[in-house]
Order: sequence, then C-alpha cells, then structure tokens
Amino acid sequence: MAVITIFRQAGCEGLYIAKKLAETLRYHYLDYESAERILLKYGYDEVDEVYQSVPEFWERFTKRGTERDEVNAMLRSVVLAQAHHGNAVILGRACFAPLQGLSDVLNVRLMAPLPLRIARVMDFLKLSHEEAVAHVEEKDRLVADFARTSYGVSPDDLSLFDLVIDTGKVQPDMVVRWLAEAVKELPAKSDKSPSAASLVVDPFIARAVAREIQRRESKAAK
Repeated sequence: MAVITIFRQAGCEGLYIAKKLAETLRYHYLDYESAERILLKYGYDEVDEVYQSVPEFWERFTKRGTERDEVNAMLRSVVLAQAHHGNAVILGRACFAPLQGLSDVLNVRLMAPLPLRIARVMDFLKLSHEEAVAHVEEKDRLVADFARTSYGVSPDDLSLFDLVIDTGKVQPDMVVRWLAEAVKELPAKSDKSPSAASLVVDPFIARAVAREIQRRESKAAK
C-alpha cells in the first residue's frame, strides 16, 4: 500500500509518466478530474474556478473568500482519502502538500529546462512558439499560485519532495522505472511512523473516492 504524488512543470511529460507508472505498478491513476467529480457531487461547483484563479487579498475576507476556503478544505479531504485508499499515483496541483512526512508516500517533482518544455508543448499541442511560451508561463503560474494560496507552500521549495527529476536528462520511460523501483524501497510500515494508510479520513469521502476509482477503472476496462 503506497502512494506516489507527481507535481510537474508544464512540458515535463508528467501525464505520460503518471499513467505509465500506474500501469506498471498496477496502481490506481488519480488526477484533477477524479477529484473534481467528487467535489461536484458534494455541490462544490466552484472547484474549477478555484483551480484556475488566484484570490485578491481582500477577497479572502468576503463571502467569496469563505467559499474558496471551503473548496480548498474539501480538496484536501479528497486528497487525504485518495492517499488513504492506497496503491495510487496521484497527479495534480499541490497534491504533495497535505501528504508530507508519511512513510508510505513518495512525493515527486518533475522539472526540465524551459526551452525544452516549450518545444514539447509546441509539438504536443500544435502551437506556435509564442503560443507555447504563453501556455507554459500560464500553467506554471497557476499551479504555483494554487499551492501558495491553498496550502501556503511553494513548489520551488524542493525540500517538500522526496525526488526531483529532470526529464530533460532522464527519459520518461526511465523515470517510470526509477519510480517503480523507488516505491519498493519505501520503509516497511511501522506503528510509530505516520502513514497514509493510518490517516483518519471522512468515511463519506472515502466511500466516494472508492466509487470514483471503481467507475474510472470499469470505464477504462471497456
């Protein structure tokens, strides 16, 4: 029962790596969409707005700011429940933040030189150079601001990660192999060490996570 979180810069092949790793380990693949579906079921229609925007200072003291805090708290609860479920690769914004210091969680950051990331985005999304630059800058800003405003952390603080890998030097398939081996080396469960498996989570959200995982995997199997 282990969990790998993957936080990546735009153009780092993070989506490919996360899905391939989950397939290799036979783990559940979880992403922003899986968390969003659960929140929508609970009536949190503002979840996409929270992900795609940064609050102004005074907004935090208004009803709008309170709603944002509620969404962020619910997002954290979903991430904790996903980790508690176990055997998961979680790809998403700042999913590493609430899972610090857990013996069965491997927090990974993927990075790459900016020119390479721009070139990859140009190729993958069929964008011009100018469009790709704007896309990368916007995505990097959004994920960094989300981590800062939702969890009070910066993804530039590399001490928050167990592994930092440059996908400009290490090819994606090699990254998958490295991470698959690294998971095997996680410390054995100890009653004295906090773990995702020992987290106390909301039972209703835990059941919602289990149902969403079952739904996604049943759909993928068809």
